[in-house]
Amino acid sequence: MIRITIIEIASFLLPFALFLLWRLQTQSDAALKPTPVLRLSAAGAALAVVVMIALVVMESLRGGHEGDVYVPPQVVDGEVVPGHFEAREDDAADEDDEPHR
Repeated sequence: MIRITIIEIASFLLPFALFLLWRLQTQSDAALKPTPVLRLSAAGAALAVVVMIALVVMESLRGGHEGDVYVPPQVVDGEVVPGHFEAREDDAADEDDEPHR
């Protein structure tokens, strides 16, 4: 959860950081206008929303499909096998779908 929070905060602050870098790199004698806080805030909010949607889409693609069974992480021969989804076998699916009498 902290990873997602940090990504969202960084997404919001990115336009401000880029603007600051641009201001520092601009070595002109011309008078610069004040920082456009409203535009930068809108750009940061839009970027944060796009990143949030992208995170949701990427997470949903990692999930299993309908009928799949989740196998939790296990230790096999001294190595950790990460959790994953496996297709449910037809025999087990038929038995589970039948009503009990």
